[in-house]
Amino acid sequence: MLTIGAMLLWSSCSMARKDANSSDLNINHVIVIGFDGLSPDGLKNANTPTFDRLIKEGSSTMHARAVLPSSSSPNWASMIMGAGPEQHGITSNAWDRDNLTLPAVTQSEQFIFPTIFQLVADQRDSAEVGAIYHWGGFGRLFEKDAVNYDIHSITEEETAVIASNYITDKRLDFTFIHFDHIDHAGHEYGHGSLAYYASVEKADSLLGELMESLSESRMAENTLVIISADHGGVGKGHGGESLQEVEIPFILWGKGIKKNYNIKYPVYQYDNAATVAFAMDIKTPLAWIGKPVKEAFEGTSVEDTYPTLVQLNKPTFVPSSKGYATQGGLFNDTVELILKNPNNEGVLKYTLDGTLPTNESKTFEAEIPITENTVVNSAIFSNGKMSSGVAEGFFRIKSKSLEKPVSVEVFYRDDLSFLPALGSKKANVERSTFEITSEEVKELIKSNTVFRFKSGLQIEENGSYQFSTRSDDGSQLFIDGELVVDNDGDHGVREKSGTIELSKGKHFVEVLWFNGGGDGWLDVYVQSEKMPKQILSTNLLRM
Repeated sequence: MLTIGAMLLWSSCSMARKDANSSDLNINHVIVIGFDGLSPDGLKNANTPTFDRLIKEGSSTMHARAVLPSSSSPNWASMIMGAGPEQHGITSNAWDRDNLTLPAVTQSEQFIFPTIFQLVADQRDSAEVGAIYHWGGFGRLFEKDAVNYDIHSITEEETAVIASNYITDKRLDFTFIHFDHIDHAGHEYGHGSLAYYASVEKADSLLGELMESLSESRMAENTLVIISADHGGVGKGHGGESLQEVEIPFILWGKGIKKNYNIKYPVYQYDNAATVAFAMDIKTPLAWIGKPVKEAFEGTSVEDTYPTLVQLNKPTFVPSSKGYATQGGLFNDTVELILKNPNNEGVLKYTLDGTLPTNESKTFEAEIPITENTVVNSAIFSNGKMSSGVAEGFFRIKSKSLEKPVSVEVFYRDDLSFLPALGSKKANVERSTFEITSEEVKELIKSNTVFRFKSGLQIEENGSYQFSTRSDDGSQLFIDGELVVDNDGDHGVREKSGTIELSKGKHFVEVLWFNGGGDGWLDVYVQSEKMPKQILSTNLLRM
């Protein structure tokens, strides 16, 4: 049994740290450059010589994490506030100073949690503090009196020109530069599209302009540059909990930073502001939870038992679904299950009953015929351990002659942020579908659209049933007129659940869903003690 002394010795050895002293770094200027919607995938697949150079000449990780929800306002706020939504209270893009749900735990001015802007202004004499932002919403997130150069630019090109001139003309202490065009491309064309990668390449060019201005300025020798993003994305959206939405790049370059160094330990969105404060020798409030990424600074070494977990790529289905669509699909009579290992290592294991695969599960070797509703889970295993995320597929099989059991009413409205009361209002469009999903009505989705789905629900056994909606924006699910799932509001893809006791026989299900803007998304799931979680489909839906 370990003595207390031995335990303390073990603890100090397992988390050994040699810290640089921020006052010895001689960093006089810090520039943070944020690219809205920039994902690690974008940097991997686009042609980005400037980003690549700064990564090689600095320290970086492609596995930093955004806060949840993976939406812009909570993440930009966390980036400059050194804390998460639980502390600063900015929990969605709907937040504003006259529209808040959760008050900040402390304030530097009315409604605003203390930001790095305020700390620099308070602790540095005659500080030159700037904010240049492409997205106007960023301007509501910081204390206006703390910033003496506050510019909302109209385009990404204008952002780069204004910021370049500011860097050249001023000996700034701290500035934040925000670009919004990558996020626009993600919403319009989809993350991973050619247009999305083109927007990343444009960002690389604009970043090159900023770095050229910095090299020609009086600050060139004593400046730290931090580059990051608010979130990634899936399909044409973000706001959910997938790794593609949550993982972001984090790059440090310049004075006092290790060269060509891969950051090994976890970095969170709120660590950005804490790192700025450390570099500038700024004292931070106790209310901040962010920690400086000292590992990236020269003169610091960190050894810890728990480095960032970098997983192998999870298995892929053939064909693969896009965006928020679940893998699998609705098929007539039968379909072949095909799985691929996208890695050069590991063994692909799978299950067909909704349980998680283990090292003892079957190894996928050849196509498997699917003739009934099946929930497929698969993962890559190395050295007997799961080494990837779990790839989940929902395969639904129906008769080719089956008639569509779901009726749909479509209502076009204005300025939606919550589900409106529909009552007996006449729909703009009526149709039928096989399932309650946005995929079957995607050509009808516009901004400010409400959908009402109705169908019979055949229950074969008495019991407790859990229903879930995964939607962007709000949704509600009713069984026999009783609200079971309340997932309402203006939000990104989010899943909520509810449970109800149902008797054997036919019931009535109704789902309301609205899309405020963009493409929107809706899936509906059901599960019970004897039935794994699955898409609510034609095996239960009745006319």
